[in-house]
Amino acid sequence: MRPRSRRRVAHIATLLVLGIVAVAGLTAARAVLFPQVNLPDRVDAIVVVAGAADDRYVYARHLAETGVADQILVSRPSPGGDDSYSIAIDAYCENSPVIARDGRRIKIECFEPDVGTTEGETTAATRIARERGYKSLLVVTYWGHVSRVRIYFEQCFDGPVYVTDTPRPTQISRRYALLHETGGYFKTFLKPAC
Repeated sequence: MRPRSRRRVAHIATLLVLGIVAVAGLTAARAVLFPQVNLPDRVDAIVVVAGAADDRYVYARHLAETGVADQILVSRPSPGGDDSYSIAIDAYCENSPVIARDGRRIKIECFEPDVGTTEGETTAATRIARERGYKSLLVVTYWGHVSRVRIYFEQCFDGPVYVTDTPRPTQISRRYALLHETGGYFKTFLKPAC
């Protein structure tokens, strides 16, 4: 092959790789910034993944009280640097059962993730769900985390998985979420949770 032909092949290959990277990056950015959320009428349990900067715990309880589920599973990572967060989560889980207006008893239960990551939360929550025979789950998280959480739970849980964000979003900037969650989004494909 002549040098000019090699350069042309290298140039085309470079453009192809750049195009693939650009499409993957735009797809990940769209999934982070504009996630698909869904809210079912009824599931076996609501799962709240850890996070302290928004109203996900209040929203999960509200959803349960409106009839979406009678069980809330709350990820409670091992105590770390913020003891006020751990205390608040413990208080939330100790406030169980909650009696809904229609008289239903809603059980709120903390669980410790297998590892203090989204993957660890997913594997622990899906193991609990399988042990209890749950067929469907609704996961509550913040808007930038929705797509990644959906992928992990769909990798690990056999039944329908719904994921929603909260009505009052966290104050995390779109730039931070885009950088942090896009990396995590690619990780879900490179290193599945299950």
